Amino acid sequence: MRNIYKTLATGTMVVALAGLTGCATNGDLDELRAEVDKVRTTSNQAATDAAAAKRDAAAAKTAAEQARDAANMTNEKLDRMFKQSMMK
Repeated sequence: MRNIYKTLATGTMVVALAGLTGCATNGDLDELRAEVDKVRTTSNQAATDAAAAKRDAAAAKTAAEQARDAANMTNEKLDRMFKQSMMK
């Protein structure tokens, strides 16, 4: 007897859930496709932006390394000049 009530309760819930969710229509599918296309476009743009940012970061790193090297050379030159002036 209990199994019958469980079966009826489960069946009622399944029917109610199916009635609430409904079926997908062509309009729903078209909306979903449009949303997927929008997400794809956004994803491609994000990938392009990330690649550009990576190139910019590499260029900035190169410029920073060149500036560091120039500063080190200037420091060495100043040290030599200072040592020479102290010897005189």
